[in-house]
Amino acid sequence: MWRRGYLLFTLACTVCVLLCSSPISAQISRRLDRCLPYPSLADEIDDMREEVRAKIAATAGAPAAPRTVVIDDVKFDGPTHLPDATRERLVAELKLRTFEADSGWLEEVQAVSIRSAWLDAGFFKVAPTATVQVISTDPAVQHVSLTVHLDEGLQYRLGDVGFRSSDPTSPLVFSNEELRKLLQMREGDLLSVDKIREALDAMKRLYGSHGFIDFVATPITYIDDERARVSLMIEVDQQKQFRVGKIEVFGLNPALEELLRSKLKPSDIFNNDLITNFLTENKSSLPPDVSSENIEFHRNVARGMVDLRFNFQTCPQLQQ
Repeated sequence: MWRRGYLLFTLACTVCVLLCSSPISAQISRRLDRCLPYPSLADEIDDMREEVRAKIAATAGAPAAPRTVVIDDVKFDGPTHLPDATRERLVAELKLRTFEADSGWLEEVQAVSIRSAWLDAGFFKVAPTATVQVISTDPAVQHVSLTVHLDEGLQYRLGDVGFRSSDPTSPLVFSNEELRKLLQMREGDLLSVDKIREALDAMKRLYGSHGFIDFVATPITYIDDERARVSLMIEVDQQKQFRVGKIEVFGLNPALEELLRSKLKPSDIFNNDLITNFLTENKSSLPPDVSSENIEFHRNVARGMVDLRFNFQTCPQLQQ
């Protein structure tokens, strides 16, 4: 009982904060947010709001809307050129998922799940449209069937690939040949958006291991419909190269802290791989919910230095 009264008080205070000050997300640290119970007060407040809505709907005689959608079947209303195994895997994945009823789930299924499968098979201009048929509904779950129509368009292959600096006065740190090796497609291969994404991630890791923590790469596409080719020019914004500044560590035992500090020495060029490897190699000795979000970066762009704050403190237990 005390908990609900406390939550109502918290909700009132939150409204006051939202109305009278800067956004609350800017005032609560990520560590504090991780330590909120249930897993956070915001989630419990949302549940309370849903309870109120359900009671209002029941009082008005209207059935409460189901909170979860499950896809029982997926049909395609015409021939498709996606390999059978890929299409079957897509359908199986959709049938295993659940969706929040009011989350815009159908748009997500169309734009992400279905479209991505065709994009990775070279259908660069695919346009899927899905319609929903309700099979059954109860207060908790709605079961549906999807019928998908696809305008596949042409199936494209990879054309030329190039890299350029976004700043003509700042040449690329790495050569075109080094960067090209990160894209696991050869000219003439079926275009795969997923492989392009993987190459961009690999570029970010490469630059991040050499101090370029604000690196951004933007792919620019040139489409040749006559040859069914898509050429790529990847524009690279390298930004500033940073060296390690001050290091603060909270919540580690002395041996682990010494190990971490031995890998990140002040004035060395910052290497993000060292942090990633430390978290991976020492996972069993770290709190179970530790991730890169436990690390704060404080940049001094003028000096090219980045201060690092590692906070591995565990959440305090709630007093009953």
